[in-house]
Amino acid sequence: MRTLKNIVFVLLSVPVLGCVATVRGGEAPDSHPAALNQTHYERSRDLALRAEDTNDPKEKARLAQEGIALAEECVMSSPEKAACYYYRAMNTGVYYSAHVVGYQTGIKSMIKDCKKVIALDEKFDHGGAYRMLGKLYSDMPETSLAKNDVRQDLDLATVYLKKAVQMDPAYPENHFYLAATLLAAGKKDEAFQSLANAETLVPQWKNHHDFSYWQRLNKDLSKKIR
Repeated sequence: MRTLKNIVFVLLSVPVLGCVATVRGGEAPDSHPAALNQTHYERSRDLALRAEDTNDPKEKARLAQEGIALAEECVMSSPEKAACYYYRAMNTGVYYSAHVVGYQTGIKSMIKDCKKVIALDEKFDHGGAYRMLGKLYSDMPETSLAKNDVRQDLDLATVYLKKAVQMDPAYPENHFYLAATLLAAGKKDEAFQSLANAETLVPQWKNHHDFSYWQRLNKDLSKKIR
């Protein structure tokens, strides 16, 4: 799930902000022929991927807003579908990577959506909701100005990421993020084992759209762990 790369940018590169911004729906999504035959959540997913692939902050925010709007339509029409909440969380993460003011509002919204996904289908996207929660709690700032802000919690992050591995032990990203969190918690031996697990799995996913990202992630973690 590449969107989590954007969350890292938000949490590590901006100061803790006290003001709050509201995510609003953007203009209607592009109505090209391929999109017309897709469900709301599929179009929301595709917009999130398009948004994270652009380097233009305004375009990134615009596409993510459209993705959020589609996901909300999905929630209204199909509240039983885990995908609706999952891709709303994904687009929210991308939106706040481009529009950082009020990011705590976005984080709390993502956490709520992830918990809803877990309640509906915890295995969705290879345990994606657990993976997203784990990554969030791993990368949050350790301190903040507001008492009720979400903060870093490496123990909780580890619990969520181990659940993601349990949901799909064959998915490399679950192991990569667990390795990074264990390393941050000072558990280098456990991090080494998780990284080794990920490395073993990656070659089996050569056709996956995140393959090159995982290769870079592996290289970066290897330098820190070994």
